[in-house]
Amino acid sequence: MSVIRINQWLNKFRKYFFTYRDGYFDLPYLSNSPNLMVESFKRMPFTRYDGSGNVIYTKNMFTDGAMYFCELEEGLWIMQTEMEFKKNVSTNALYDQEPCDYHFLSYFIYNSPVKRQGFNGVTIPIQGWGFYKPGTEIKAYFNKGDTGIFTDFVFSKSWFERHIPLNGKHDFKPFLESGDTYKTWEDMVPGSERMIKEILALLKTNKPEESLIPIKIICLKIISQFFNSISTTHPLKPHAALRDSDSRLVARTENILRDNLITSFPGIDELAQTLNTSPTKLTTAFKTVHNNSIYQYYQQKQMELALEMLKTGGMSVKAAAITLGYQSQGKFSAAFKKHHQMLPSEIKQMAV
Repeated sequence: MSVIRINQWLNKFRKYFFTYRDGYFDLPYLSNSPNLMVESFKRMPFTRYDGSGNVIYTKNMFTDGAMYFCELEEGLWIMQTEMEFKKNVSTNALYDQEPCDYHFLSYFIYNSPVKRQGFNGVTIPIQGWGFYKPGTEIKAYFNKGDTGIFTDFVFSKSWFERHIPLNGKHDFKPFLESGDTYKTWEDMVPGSERMIKEILALLKTNKPEESLIPIKIICLKIISQFFNSISTTHPLKPHAALRDSDSRLVARTENILRDNLITSFPGIDELAQTLNTSPTKLTTAFKTVHNNSIYQYYQQKQMELALEMLKTGGMSVKAAAITLGYQSQGKFSAAFKKHHQMLPSEIKQMAV
């Protein structure tokens, strides 16, 4: 039955694979359940599955990478994709008319290259978390050159209820009972990047009988720490949903800002004109996604780039300040410390 169901979905959406719209090539996929998601990817025209193991490969003009998957126990899956995007791509998790019972807890960490002459190899690290209720259409945007690891901890409602105690006044209960469908955060679990890479290394061994238990231990640790963090250091905040057109608008804005990190802030009016929208609509949509103004986001990405330039680019503090448009090294150092809680000179000393 699942094969017929998947084929019906593929026949309906095949024509939409990598269609171009608003600067991005669309990639829809079926995600009612992890098993259905895996089986649908196996049958897509741009993937390769060798008939064994726990990995599906993709290598084409749009993407180059692999998706690793493992059912850890009934109702709990781990799915990790290691990917390089060769074009601007928007991924879209869709659902058919059949019931959906799975939550997605997602963690992404990837590097976005600086597209300027003389900055070869310098990238901006991007990471974050998301929790999506069953049936939530998950839309994500990636730009040419983005490379990273995208992880989904996927669990059924019944598994969630049995294993994640939300007793008393846990901050997550009102969200589960509300009409909101998803939440996002920038940072939740200390050491998550290291643990995510450990899971990926174990999945790559393709030895489920040996790696299942260690993978499961790490996954349960991350899930537990995530929900503990919500109730302690990261309380939930209201999160408004956006239309697809507004999500694309924000993604295109992010792309323009990252391309201008070593020139100057374009300005709201110029951004709005470039994107063919109004300044009010642009700033409202951006604030909804990032809970920061456009300029605050721009400053944050500048400081993340500054850290990479000082750590890996071999650049002096003075040169970094000039490159990012600061009129004085002192102002640059103050902005850097506000974001990283360390002076840029201290970063240079650590890199020696």
